[in-house]
Amino acid sequence: MDQTNYNQIINELNKDISIEYAQAIQYIQHANTIVGAPYIAVIEELYEHANDSFEHAKILNGIVHFLGGTPTATVTRVLTSEDTVEMLKQDLMYEYETLRRYLQRIRQLEALGLFDSAQKIRNIVTEEQEHVNELEVALGIDRTKVQSKNLYFE
Repeated sequence: MDQTNYNQIINELNKDISIEYAQAIQYIQHANTIVGAPYIAVIEELYEHANDSFEHAKILNGIVHFLGGTPTATVTRVLTSEDTVEMLKQDLMYEYETLRRYLQRIRQLEALGLFDSAQKIRNIVTEEQEHVNELEVALGIDRTKVQSKNLYFE
C-alpha cells in the first residue's frame, strides 16, 4: 500500500479527533450555560453527547495508532454564544460537519481495504446521526420541510 494514502488518512483522522475534542468541550460549556425551561431535557442530552464525543475520540485515537500515526492532542475551535438557540445551532453545525467527514473517512478506509476501521467509524456515524436527530428536534427542525434533506452529505 502507498504510504501517502496512510499519511493522508492519519492526518484527516487527527482532524476528526480535534473536532471530537472540541465538540465535547462545547457540549459541556453549552450544557452549563443554556437557559430556559424548554431546554431542561436538552441539557442532559448535551452531557451525553459530550461523553459520546470523548468515546469517539478514543476510537479514532486507536485507529490512528493502528495505522502507525500519533494521535493528536489538539483541539479545534470551540464555538460559544450567549443565546441558547445559537448554541444548539452551533452544536448541530458541528454534527453535520462530523457526519460529512466520517462518511468520507469510511470510503477512504474501505479503499485501503481497512474494513474493520471503516466499521468502527460506521458505528460512530450511527451515534452522530442520533445527535443530529436530537438537536434538530430541540431546534424544531422538521426534516421533511428542510430544502436539503442531506445537509451533511453535500
